[in-house]
Amino acid sequence: MRSEGTTTILETVGEYIKYAGQRKGYNPNETPKELQRFVSWCGASRSIKDIPPSVIGEYADRVAGTGTTPQASERLQEVRKFLSFVRNKGLGPEDKNGKQVNLAHHVRVRRTRVRQTRAAVQEEKLIELTAEGHEQLMNELENLKSQRSHLALEIQRAAADKDVRENAPLEAAREEAGRVESRIREIESTLGNAVVIDQNDPTRSQIVKLGTVVEVQDISSEREFKYTVVSASEANPLEFKISDASPLGKVLLGRAAGHEVVADTPRGNVTYKIISIS
Repeated sequence: MRSEGTTTILETVGEYIKYAGQRKGYNPNETPKELQRFVSWCGASRSIKDIPPSVIGEYADRVAGTGTTPQASERLQEVRKFLSFVRNKGLGPEDKNGKQVNLAHHVRVRRTRVRQTRAAVQEEKLIELTAEGHEQLMNELENLKSQRSHLALEIQRAAADKDVRENAPLEAAREEAGRVESRIREIESTLGNAVVIDQNDPTRSQIVKLGTVVEVQDISSEREFKYTVVSASEANPLEFKISDASPLGKVLLGRAAGHEVVADTPRGNVTYKIISIS
């Protein structure tokens, strides 16, 4: 929740676009994609005066990745210009002396590395998501970001108690805020590397892929089950959505109707026959 008389990040971006529209070749009716991402990262309804340098640094690190992200410097240039505009207009946060903090200084890009670590290569792998799973993550992300203001207020209220040594409410509020921020970063990392699969692609129905609905039969018991194969972030056994990394999901991938597969499950090896794929 913002204070009376403050300006939100989204409103400030609107002012910046009007200002930048005076530049040649700049379309004032179109918000640059990087500014859209920046607003989403910080929270559109957050006061521009409440943006700490750490948030700017985290965003720059997210865009720059491991230092080998293509056009990272160019992508962040518009954010730098926006933050310089904020400072020049006196709209941003102030230091203890009442001077504007230059947030643009915190938009840095790591130097490009020639070699990447195995972890960095793993991090850049694309994550396939169904349209439904992508929407669920987007909704969860929006909900988590909407909690930021409330949690900040809870921390502020709890911190007002001078005896912080045994301040359980303060610890609880900080712990919850940490959990929320951790989940936000996790979702944003997933979405940043995600591609939404086309479940209407006719070639998908020929073999089992992510998003495929597959009907199988347990050969020993002759019981039949119908599952949807999804990514690990979408898996939900109660909805019969199995991960492509699960014992059954792994052996089903790439197989066609009529094939038999053996899954190494906690109850031992189980043989399934693929009845149909859709």
